[in-house]
Amino acid sequence: MELVRTYIVNDRELKIAFNEPNNASVPSKLIQTLVAPGAAKYQIDTLQLEADKISLGESLKLSVQISGENIAFLFTEIYFKDQEYDYYYGPLMQEHVRSAVEKEITRLVHPVWDSEINLSLEISPVIRVLTDGLNAAFAFMHPLEYAQEGCQLEGLFTKKDSGNANRARLKFDLDGEMTDKQIILEKRGRLVTHDLTIKSGDMFIPTVKVLTDFNLSNPKMHSLRGISGTLTKLEDPFHWVDEAALAGDYLIGLVIEDYNGDQYHHYLPFSINKA
Repeated sequence: MELVRTYIVNDRELKIAFNEPNNASVPSKLIQTLVAPGAAKYQIDTLQLEADKISLGESLKLSVQISGENIAFLFTEIYFKDQEYDYYYGPLMQEHVRSAVEKEITRLVHPVWDSEINLSLEISPVIRVLTDGLNAAFAFMHPLEYAQEGCQLEGLFTKKDSGNANRARLKFDLDGEMTDKQIILEKRGRLVTHDLTIKSGDMFIPTVKVLTDFNLSNPKMHSLRGISGTLTKLEDPFHWVDEAALAGDYLIGLVIEDYNGDQYHHYLPFSINKA
């Protein structure tokens, strides 16, 4: 059954829609597979918040202690909880954790992590919104490559009057302006990207990740997929803006990505109270 949720953010009406899972079809545990050589072997010794209740406009202070090997990247991310259903939507924010030591490999910068990692992070929750100048949708973005400034957003792109939706990826700078547009197609079992031209009347629908309680108990469990509202190319290009976070319940997550590209997610709950 499709669930549609509507939120008002600074007088903007933002929607989330997705198909609820059939609980009977959800496996009780992950299927065990062979461990690849680059798999992360780690232990989180400390993952805690200085305070799990903050007021609007305040920052979170997260401390992290990890020991292990084969850790390629670390991210932080935030999801907000549906106040009526056991779902979490996002990521409102997802950011690379920068390492004090970095190295360049084939023109890309990579972090260099010690076997003991101790971090103290400060994160200010916001809601990122994509707009066409008239309508708006949630912009649950991901960062670009490590050490690159900017963010990217996936969604469904439909040319005017075509009726055919294709997967697409939009890239933006930190001022909210679009810097690149790509269509993502599957050819012979592989995903390939091509430059995308967005013309007046074309539509884009951002995607949404949906977590359930089952996700939270399983660091490698995949999330559900949903969509936000439909945006239409008008006079100006799509762009994003930051809005103040809503009062309510949230999750802050630490994401560990290993050398195989597999990600492991660990979450802590927190809440934002009205000022």
